[in-house]
Amino acid sequence: MRKISFGVLDLPFLMRFSTLKLVVVLFCIVTSCNDLGENDPAINNAFMAEMEAARVKMMEDMNAVTMTMDPDVDFANMMIPHHQGSIDMANILLKFGEHPEALELARGAMEADQESQNRLRQFLEEHGDPVPQAVHDFMEEMDIVMMKMDESMKAMHYTIDPDYDFAEMMIHHHQGAIDMSRVEFKYGEAEMALEEAKRIIEHQEKEIIELARFRSKHGPSR
Repeated sequence: MRKISFGVLDLPFLMRFSTLKLVVVLFCIVTSCNDLGENDPAINNAFMAEMEAARVKMMEDMNAVTMTMDPDVDFANMMIPHHQGSIDMANILLKFGEHPEALELARGAMEADQESQNRLRQFLEEHGDPVPQAVHDFMEEMDIVMMKMDESMKAMHYTIDPDYDFAEMMIHHHQGAIDMSRVEFKYGEAEMALEEAKRIIEHQEKEIIELARFRSKHGPSR
């Protein structure tokens, strides 16, 4: 459940995020709880299980962020675990993947996201105490883009090919980062946070093109 660091609670906002674990449980029920595809020979089940665990952890960590009502601070605090989700998924691909191009894309994503995390932490340190603003629309728009990202990632159809599946998952993940950064542009004020949002959009759009190109020419081959 998302926390707000001062007295006013946006109840509908909190209720939406309190359903995350319920959604995960219902997803398991719908898929008959067969280890997310245990009996399907066309799915790499071990890879899928680790990717889904990373996805759920990322969403839980983002939802656990204490909202300060300072858009720049809240953007940074949510983007750090979002980047960590990408890093965790890239590490999973390095464990299961085989295609050199996909492995290189994973390493590149890890490096870029770790650098962005460092810049975001530096911003938080230099920014000091949050400056709350009356920006409930910021929270609601972040809610929308986060849930849209998670729904698209959950709807992904896994194959037997981890390289192909990683590329598809990262496209949805990176689009979420772009959408979050655009919300920051709409409501943020701190130059350092806005500059990082711009950098994220530019880099993630480039990576989406590279990932889509890999999927197109590679296909689920195994």
